[in-house]
Amino acid sequence: MYGLKLRYAKSSLLIVASLIAIILAFSYLPHALLAIIGGFVVILGLSYALGHNTWKQTRDIGSRPSRAAGARPQRGERKSGGRKSRAEARASRRVEILHPEETVTLSAEREAAEIEDVFSSLDNQLVGLVPVKKKVEEIASLLLVDRVRHRFGLDAPRPNLHMCFTGDPGTGKTTVALQMADLLFRLGYLEKGHLVHAMRDDLVGEFIGHTAPKTKRTLERAMGGVLFIDEAYYLYRAGDSKDYGQECIDILLQVMENDRDKLVVILAGYKDRMDVFFESNPGMSSRIAHHLDFAPYKLDELVAIGRAMLDRSAYYLSADAEMAFREYLTLRMGQPRFANARSVRNELERTRLRHAFRLAAEPELSRSKDDLMRLEAADILASPLFALAEPVSAIEESARRPPR
Repeated sequence: MYGLKLRYAKSSLLIVASLIAIILAFSYLPHALLAIIGGFVVILGLSYALGHNTWKQTRDIGSRPSRAAGARPQRGERKSGGRKSRAEARASRRVEILHPEETVTLSAEREAAEIEDVFSSLDNQLVGLVPVKKKVEEIASLLLVDRVRHRFGLDAPRPNLHMCFTGDPGTGKTTVALQMADLLFRLGYLEKGHLVHAMRDDLVGEFIGHTAPKTKRTLERAMGGVLFIDEAYYLYRAGDSKDYGQECIDILLQVMENDRDKLVVILAGYKDRMDVFFESNPGMSSRIAHHLDFAPYKLDELVAIGRAMLDRSAYYLSADAEMAFREYLTLRMGQPRFANARSVRNELERTRLRHAFRLAAEPELSRSKDDLMRLEAADILASPLFALAEPVSAIEESARRPPR
């Protein structure tokens, strides 16, 4: 508005100045000379106006994105050079209906979707978890067959892919959720394929009117991808009459049902607590189509996880160090708050600290590349866990002795 007023003010001043100039010229200049000057000014003005209009049209045409001849602009058309989303690509494939006599191979469709990278990443990042990986493969197979069916004009209801991941901490739930989001994006089920990690504090408010805005903001961020709610059982507190978690659950239920073509919700937590949560919220249980249980890792699997972690950091365990590491894990697995792969990672990081301190304690010695990579048994046996285990072993040994 300010720019519009300023433009009119400039135009008014220009008109007034022109009128004053004409009056003065008419009063003091001969009429013949005035006519010549006036004609010259009119010609200049027309030339400027025509030239400016031509330049503006040429600029507008040059700035438009090029289209194929005869193509009509579409509403919400992307800028030239923009990449289509996988959802748009899937929609465009629906138009290309194949003849019933034609054939396709799932291997070619799998390669076109570029999903092999996802399965390779799962195998590289996660040791074991065979049932979980099989479930991921089943979901991918369903969407892959759906993808091929669409090419023949065969439509089916969109599958419900809301999930529940149950298991102890450090068993790979978040990693699988990330890979699942990428997989669903590549197969055209999700538009964006990002993952939003949320917990109770991201969804439930502390006073009236606070929960709905928080929940809706989180859902808006997750639209087009996966909403991963960790420790989901904390959303509902049956014994607290002033808790607003039920309001959050009601909103989630509505979105999970009405917007399941735009969002996948994954609930995660301990199995026993999630069972109680579903008993208290049967509506939520009925909307979860896939339950994946992440079993605790065994000793050999934990050692393999440790080897893989060290390999990615250019470290390795000597033979004696691996035996000490096995002994450490055996003790740690029997203690509370053991977190599987997380506990492995934490101990290996502490082992690297002891290794570095051991080398730095003798700075005058020459060190080879292998010295900088090799972790020794002493770096693991220095853990306080072994010192704490000794008194317990002595007590147990004395308890086994027969009374005198």
